[in-house]
Formats: sequence, structure tokens, C-alpha cells
Amino acid sequence: MQALVADDSRIFRVLVKELLEGNGVTVFEASDGKQALDAALAFRPELIILDALMPRLSGFDVMAKLKEKLPDYHPKVFLVTAVYKSYRWESEARTVYKVDEYLEKPLEPETLLAALRRQFPEKGF
Repeated sequence: MQALVADDSRIFRVLVKELLEGNGVTVFEASDGKQALDAALAFRPELIILDALMPRLSGFDVMAKLKEKLPDYHPKVFLVTAVYKSYRWESEARTVYKVDEYLEKPLEPETLLAALRRQFPEKGF
């Protein structure tokens, strides 16, 4: 399984990458929205973990552009945010952008593992 972790926080990327790689996942990293879009288009990972607020393109922009460029590509998307913490934002993310998981920072490892178990029950996280 391949995953893309896109966040402007290097510490966040490292922590999530270690957790995923410890569970047998190959991880690509991006430090801004443009890099995230380019990596998603190039590698088409099964999972994309996107920070909602990043330089160059937001996580929302990345999702919109992916949908526009690759309408038949449907990865599982976890949107992570420290800013957009309300039901309105979560509802919009799920309905408009088809986000599979909406996770708030600070993100505990067990919260991420629970989301992985929900979305990939066959992988044994």
C-alpha cells in the first residue's frame, strides 16, 4: 500500500510516516499543496493524508484539482486540520470534497490508527 503525507510541518510528516511505515506502508511526502498535487498525480497512492491549510495550495484545493485532473481516481483521503474545527467545515469536506476522514490536530497515533482500520479493514492496522 502507498500513502502520501502532505503537511507543511516536517515534524507531523515524520511522525505519520513512522507510524505508517511501521505498518508496512510505503510513504511519499509533500511539504506544500503543489508538491502534494504533483505527487498524487504521479504516484496515485491509495491513501492521501492532507493538511487542510498549506502553502501554495490548501488541502481543499488539492482535492478539487485532483478531481478535475483525474476524475476516475478515488483514493481514501484523510483531511487533517488545526484550524477548521467545526461541524460546518467537516460537513463541507465530506460532502463537497468527498473526504473519508476529517481529523483534528493534535493528532494522536491511536486516532490515526482507528481511521486507518475504518477505511482499510482488510489491511490489519
